[in-house]
Amino acid sequence: MISTIPPPRPVSVNSLARASAVPAPYAKASRCTSAEIQIPDGPFHPPVGPGQLVCQSPVDTEMEDARSGERPGRSAWRFEDLPIEIHEAILDQLFGERASAFTSCAPGKSVRSCNKALRHPRRKVLSNLSLITPVWRALVQDRIYRHIKLKGTADELGESARWFRAHPHLAPYVRHVEIWIPVWGQRAAKHATPTRRYEEDDQTVAWESDHPSTDYRYHYASHNATLEEMFAHVKANFPEARILTLEGGHCKRPPMVRHFRDDPCGHTRRRLPALPDVQTFVMRGAWNIMRDYQQWCNLAQALPGVREWHCAYAKPKIEGYETMADILLRLSPTLVHVNISLEGFYSKDNTQSGWVHDGINPPHLCRLLGEAAPRLESLAFTGKVCACLFQATRGAMAMGTAKSKLKSLDLVVKTCCREKRSNPGLGFLDDFSGITNLNFIRSFEKLVLGAVHSLQIHTALTYMRIRFIDLDSACPPLNPYFQLVNNECTGLWNERILETLYESRPQAHYLELSDGIYPQYGHNRQIVGAVYPRTRPQSIHSSTYKVIADVSKP
Repeated sequence: MISTIPPPRPVSVNSLARASAVPAPYAKASRCTSAEIQIPDGPFHPPVGPGQLVCQSPVDTEMEDARSGERPGRSAWRFEDLPIEIHEAILDQLFGERASAFTSCAPGKSVRSCNKALRHPRRKVLSNLSLITPVWRALVQDRIYRHIKLKGTADELGESARWFRAHPHLAPYVRHVEIWIPVWGQRAAKHATPTRRYEEDDQTVAWESDHPSTDYRYHYASHNATLEEMFAHVKANFPEARILTLEGGHCKRPPMVRHFRDDPCGHTRRRLPALPDVQTFVMRGAWNIMRDYQQWCNLAQALPGVREWHCAYAKPKIEGYETMADILLRLSPTLVHVNISLEGFYSKDNTQSGWVHDGINPPHLCRLLGEAAPRLESLAFTGKVCACLFQATRGAMAMGTAKSKLKSLDLVVKTCCREKRSNPGLGFLDDFSGITNLNFIRSFEKLVLGAVHSLQIHTALTYMRIRFIDLDSACPPLNPYFQLVNNECTGLWNERILETLYESRPQAHYLELSDGIYPQYGHNRQIVGAVYPRTRPQSIHSSTYKVIADVSKP
């Protein structure tokens, strides 16, 4: 039999509060945190007034008040009334977390990566979010214009200036200005005769494709702006800019970016427009931006407040080593974070071996880096490194009384510096770095040993990473490395390294001690193979590479 009593209507919280105000014949009650009322245990029977049916309740009258538009006790909250932190968190989920425009050095990060400050790839699509509410307009525009990328031509800079003059409220949002200077210009006609460029003013050189099926030629870019015009544009339009990135590009025999119209090389000691508020300066393709120390002086004088400097060369250049040696000799005292890459990260050509055969010796930068390290908070370097870096640090600290400020050190070893030998025959083999070259492994072991010994001097150092990267390795996970994070070590080890680590910093320890591979033995206990790991092991004994070298022999 179906009951004729209709189901109860939805009950509002305010109605329950009024209904529960009537004394109930129950002593024990539990607390409801959502409605802040007392709800008795067991079935609840609301009192029945005179002339009222059992199926009726005082709730019915309350629901009628709600239908009539009366909402006693409820505030009219709107979306835009939420705290600004909630709006920021929502937009961070859509845009990604914003990177700080100021210099920071956190454990585990040698020098703050500027890639985290890159523009959002879907910023044009997400720009419609500024139309949702007036509160979001400023927040969205701040994220869209926080990092802008400009083409380093006279026309593009002029268009940028007109845009921000027409929209002056957007200029204060710009914190990171990236200017990329094109190397190639328009495509030249097919079967055009290329001309040789002898002067900087000639910009008619054509380039032939390496593929014979495509006879495409390109002129060098001839409408690029000068560094003087780029700095003047940043100074006039972006007063809140704190990061400046110059992308010089790379190609075979590239043209250098002009510093001034009437002085392309900047050797007349003219000054670029000053940008005193810029704190981070990034140079990519540095060979096209500066090729001697005087050109660096032009940039340094225009950026007196720089605290963080990134400099990356696409390929090793002997002039780049010489310029860097002069810079390290007179390193600015305002710099506290330095990231130098003198060779391309994936450069596989053995250019430096050609220098040795030609009788050219690049400057030894390890000593200069070691003397500058105690004055910095973080140092990252990619290139030729050896244990002399840490020996120079000990010598520099012995002459002074100041304590080391270094907190983070990151070294990417392309190869170890050549050691002087009494018999120079076949010495060029030392330049070929790899896990099967025992001379390189011994040099890398000395580098790690010197780094561990330097922990006595660098008392504030909490992060250290030394690594060799070779994608063509027989076993990439076994590329030698050493890493220290908050007194926890991983990577290359042996008994001597363990003893030095205990003497230099007793609280530091290895997370694991293992050989890294498992050799396979045949008859007469001869090594016939090895089981290579699929992932990078937590620890690798230095004697392991002797097994790899023996196995790799035919």
